[in-house]
Amino acid sequence: MDANVHLGHSGIHGHLALETPALLEEMDRFGIAKALVSHFTAKEYDVAEGNAALPRDLDQRFVPAWSTSAEPWILKQLEHYKAKAVRLWFSPLRHNFSSASWSAGELYEYLQERAMLMTVSREELEWNTLAAILQDFPKLRVLLLNVGYRSDRYLLPLLERFPGLHFDSTTYVAHRQFESFVQTHGPERILFGSRLPLYTAGAAIAVLATARISDEARLAVAGGNLRRLLGEAS
Repeated sequence: MDANVHLGHSGIHGHLALETPALLEEMDRFGIAKALVSHFTAKEYDVAEGNAALPRDLDQRFVPAWSTSAEPWILKQLEHYKAKAVRLWFSPLRHNFSSASWSAGELYEYLQERAMLMTVSREELEWNTLAAILQDFPKLRVLLLNVGYRSDRYLLPLLERFPGLHFDSTTYVAHRQFESFVQTHGPERILFGSRLPLYTAGAAIAVLATARISDEARLAVAGGNLRRLLGEAS
């Protein structure tokens, strides 16, 4: 089960973006059964428009990550969609709202109270800002995407301090880095992700498949951890 997939048309990555049938075909090619998906329209244009496009493009193999902002109306929309997971876009190049508690605190509190999974790319959030959010909302479930292979000196202390923090494996691909993390910290905090369709899933799958870890740990990363966070049966 892939934790990091984009769906739909992209104005920026039009040559790479895939509509639902083509995305499912690509998932089949790599043996990916399900995916947590966000919509390119929400990322590149408008949160409300992207959330309206998401159900039109959904398949039973997709779990939607509804895009959110700091506006008060978004909470009613999340209630309407019965959201299990959300995707946030803070960057000035995206929707340009502050990630600080004075701006997004009501949203964080809402997500924390309902044990929703908050997904956000490392590119959208500085380490110190992430630490401040987790300090203020210690029960918040956060899936940090695209952390990069040079992240350990920031990532590991945060994982030790905040049990609700998780990350995906998309770019965690330094030599034996994934394997070392599982051996020293356990498999519960890392989730398989590919960043389809912008990246091929082959690299992330190869790292997971060849890691010298137990089959139990491999299965947890491959989908068990994400299903647990979403409240789904294994």
